[in-house]
Amino acid sequence: MKNPLEQSFAVEERTDGVYVSVTRSDRDSIRMETIIRAVEKAGVMNFDGEKFRDVFSRARGVFEKIGPPFEYYHEDIDNYISCSLSPLKASIKIAESYLLKGNKPTAQQIIFYLKRKGVVHGIDTERLSHIGIEALYERYVDVAAATPPENGADARIEIKIALSPEIKPKLRSDGSVDYRSIQTFTSVSKGDLLAIKYPSGPGKPGTTVTGEPIAPQPGRDAPLPMGRNTEMGADGMQLLAATTGIVFFDNSLLTVAELLHVGNDVDFSVGNIKYAGDVLIGGNVRPGFTVEAEGSIHIKGEVESATITSRAGHVVIDKGVVGKGDTVIKAKKGMTLNFAQDAHLYTEGVVTFEKYLLHCRVECETCEGNGLQNSIIGGDIRVEKSVTIRQCGNEKGVATKLSIYDKSKSLISNKIKELSGLHERLSSEVGPIERQLKTKAALMKRASEEVSNRHRDEVKKWVDAYNALKKKIDYVEGKMKELKTALDAPGERNGFIQVLDRCYPGTTITIYDKTLPITTILVNKRFDPTK
Repeated sequence: MKNPLEQSFAVEERTDGVYVSVTRSDRDSIRMETIIRAVEKAGVMNFDGEKFRDVFSRARGVFEKIGPPFEYYHEDIDNYISCSLSPLKASIKIAESYLLKGNKPTAQQIIFYLKRKGVVHGIDTERLSHIGIEALYERYVDVAAATPPENGADARIEIKIALSPEIKPKLRSDGSVDYRSIQTFTSVSKGDLLAIKYPSGPGKPGTTVTGEPIAPQPGRDAPLPMGRNTEMGADGMQLLAATTGIVFFDNSLLTVAELLHVGNDVDFSVGNIKYAGDVLIGGNVRPGFTVEAEGSIHIKGEVESATITSRAGHVVIDKGVVGKGDTVIKAKKGMTLNFAQDAHLYTEGVVTFEKYLLHCRVECETCEGNGLQNSIIGGDIRVEKSVTIRQCGNEKGVATKLSIYDKSKSLISNKIKELSGLHERLSSEVGPIERQLKTKAALMKRASEEVSNRHRDEVKKWVDAYNALKKKIDYVEGKMKELKTALDAPGERNGFIQVLDRCYPGTTITIYDKTLPITTILVNKRFDPTK
């Protein structure tokens, strides 16, 4: 077969290989792509394109070896090979009749055949060499496979502070937070690095057997765990503390709670405290002092004849409250105490105590005794949902009141009383105005047509005042009617009082509008609207 290079260059086919002489004129007048196409069309299977490209680019004008003697592909082989092709793999089947003719396809022939079919990637040359050895004929054999793409790595968040997700305030059933474990938290300063985000990767494309790219699946993004009082760095890849405080995980988000830490007692050396964040007091709150905070308040010691107010958080008092009727504890979301004596406790959340409430006035959503011997003795406990305690009252018959009330109805009743007082005041103002109008009307009647503009203006002023007052009275009467209708409407009544141990005589149990004086010792008793 004629060497396809002879039409372009001087060629010598020697026993040890093929030699060509490329001059600069040849190089400048012939395109390399034209040569490659001619070689492929001639079916040269062992053409070393890189070696030839090197000789072609140098164009020294002398014979240089470009490879071994050419081996040519015979197209009649196509009649004995079948190809099954998909983007992910290529398979061939060689007819056994080809062998009967005394032929045996070489790996090089099969590779050339595959390239003619467009298969240029992932050819398993080792597999091809075994086709003849293992007599893999008359069946399809996989000979090329695509390279799968490498999917991108997911974005990763690295927490840069020593913090366990388990270390966080205890969440109560109502969603409120118990700051009792606050001493285990990690403190941070404003601007501290909390977490770093490593972005997702695009992945690495794969390749089909025909050389086409296979797009990878990009990695999934992951947002920075940005909770309260945290902020993103300028590059969007860092999470920083936006304030000084304690850091913890809240629903998988890093949160910083502002914290004012008073190491010892709140006394004359400290003074009253008023703070916008959370407050931690390492000692006691002495008599006469006040602690106010927008956040939660945790007192390691006790409170004695003082006022504690958490406007939007919780109050935790480790060693209890000793009052003289002048101690007031208020917490928006709930409070936890060891014990309380002669104190007023107010919260929209849960009051939890370990030992006892003695002669206390309590208003809350739920009251729970946690200790094994917890008790309520004396006082007036009014709750919206439930009371769960071990003992109520004592052997001496101390008057103790426990009540479940409908808070919404109570608010309506209070509003009706408020409007009733306003109605009474407005009504009392009507009489003097009416007397003024009668007096002015009589004067104008006697004066006949000689009434001055000043008198007319005065009468108009009193008429306007009367009409405005009547309008207010009508509005108040309408609102009172609406509220009375709402007060009479049925509401949910599923509150209860559970006394797990003893309920002593002297105790009065009120469940909404039903009152039960306790006259004998009751054991493990539940009081609810159905009983």
